[in-house]
Amino acid sequence: MVRLTGWKGGFCPLAQKKKAGYARRWKYAVFPCGLLCFMYCLWGAMEVYVGNAGNFRFTYLEALLPLLAITLAATAALAALAALLRKKAFNLAISLVLALAVCSYVQNALLNLNLGMLSTEDIDWSRYTAHGRKNLALWGGLLALIVTVLMLLKKRTRRVVRLVSAALLAVHVITFGIVSAQHLTSDANRAGQAEYVLSGEKQFQVSAEGNVIVLLLDYFSNDYIDAGLREYPDMLAPLKDFTYYDNADPAYIGTFPSVVHMLTGNPFDTTIPIEKWFKNSWEGENAKMFYAALAEKGYKFNFFDSTNDCFGLQYAEAYINNLVKLERGDFSVRYERLIPSLLQLSAFRYVPHAAKPALMPSSLQFYMAVPLNSKEVPVCYNRNAFYNVLHAYGLEKVQGDGKYFIIEFLRGTHPPYDVNENAEYDTKATLAQCAAGYMKIVGEYLQKLKDAGLYDSSTIILTSDHGDKENSMQVMYFIKEAGVTRKAMAVSSAPISHKDFLGTVLKNIGVESGLTSIYDFKDGDQRERTVMRNYIDTSYPYVRKYRSTMLGTHTAMYAYTYTGDRKDLRRQFRRGPTEILPLTESFN
Repeated sequence: MVRLTGWKGGFCPLAQKKKAGYARRWKYAVFPCGLLCFMYCLWGAMEVYVGNAGNFRFTYLEALLPLLAITLAATAALAALAALLRKKAFNLAISLVLALAVCSYVQNALLNLNLGMLSTEDIDWSRYTAHGRKNLALWGGLLALIVTVLMLLKKRTRRVVRLVSAALLAVHVITFGIVSAQHLTSDANRAGQAEYVLSGEKQFQVSAEGNVIVLLLDYFSNDYIDAGLREYPDMLAPLKDFTYYDNADPAYIGTFPSVVHMLTGNPFDTTIPIEKWFKNSWEGENAKMFYAALAEKGYKFNFFDSTNDCFGLQYAEAYINNLVKLERGDFSVRYERLIPSLLQLSAFRYVPHAAKPALMPSSLQFYMAVPLNSKEVPVCYNRNAFYNVLHAYGLEKVQGDGKYFIIEFLRGTHPPYDVNENAEYDTKATLAQCAAGYMKIVGEYLQKLKDAGLYDSSTIILTSDHGDKENSMQVMYFIKEAGVTRKAMAVSSAPISHKDFLGTVLKNIGVESGLTSIYDFKDGDQRERTVMRNYIDTSYPYVRKYRSTMLGTHTAMYAYTYTGDRKDLRRQFRRGPTEILPLTESFN
């Protein structure tokens, strides 16, 4: 019979020693594990949130509380697992956790490209293959260096890891606290705010009583028309009844502020916050006069866009027929969808570039995570989906609802190009193919309008909110007035501008407004025009981002004043801006 020794009232020194050793290791592991979990489970997502709160349907606290709970639980669990290891294996594990945290921090702070996070744009990841390899090699080298240095410390490894991790965690927590306090006390905090969305319920309806239709294709320069025609010479065949104005000025480069300027006639004011400019624009005298004139002539304004994010729609409620106001109580947070999306968003920021394609979040994920309590507002179709629905079902002619002023804002030739010449989704499409593809979409719309018997009686404008941000700044501009038919498309080089948009629409519905229209200019006229674009000029201080406590991307607006045509604008662009206007607030 073997006799057990060393027991006193059930006390086992060996077991107690093991417990004490485990507890010590857990205390050493909790700081590096806490740092890594804080970054990936909380701070990564919340930093994006406070910088883009206006794009989300959920509030700060609705995201914070569950992520905080997950962070604490993940920290405890990861530290518990690490503490199971002993001696060199434990030192290696906590060194690796700290190294991963440091590499993730460096990735987010210094190595991430501007990849349009949370935008509606698709990314051609194949363009960044070489960058991904270099980025991964840098990760490998930095990981190996940090782990090697820490392991060489031997007996001091645990203390150094704990000290460095605690210091980095403290910095993160303090930064998090400051940013959170700034957000919660600013106008960027969305709690209690309403959301305005454009309903697509009537997107394919046209009025039997009369229509002014604007097909607004994003980013479509008149140079892009030329690029498309070189490969697809029949691209403009559906536009034979139109006049092509090949010297059209956009006034602004960028959807913001171009579209609001077009729809309100109010020039962008760099000296005031963007929210105030939105309000001034929609409540200004030009807008009041324009929409009152539309209403007096029996027109309803239907605006179809799939993004809703550049227009200050909260101030346009009185004008836009398909604008829907959603209150906070109209939404329900689906945490089983929201939390995975937030964790994915956080990981997307921190992982090496090669892993980002698999983790790229989408705006749709976050909308689906916070659905309406009742039926979701019908989306506005865009891209080839717009074409497919249009081709399959055509346009519905509506009786007894008044006349329609319709704007269809479609993606157009905004890079990356994802529609080919057959209007099919194709991420490998070229500029020329994309230009031809959208002309096919336009042609389909015109044909369906003819099928409805409303083409001849409709005024139709085909243009873009802006052109290319560099050398091809002018926009394509076509117009067919009601009752106009031609054997071949007419061409005019009159120096027109989007400053003439409101006056042109009013002229076509029989209203003399005193505003300039495209009809006030003819071939050979000399007109001084100015194109403006947001720019990153480090000579000027960075300013706050719109609806955010973070600093924005742009610091100034560059103005290019010219007299002539697109070639003269191109020459002025190469010479540099004629005026630089510092921004008060950056949209991006």
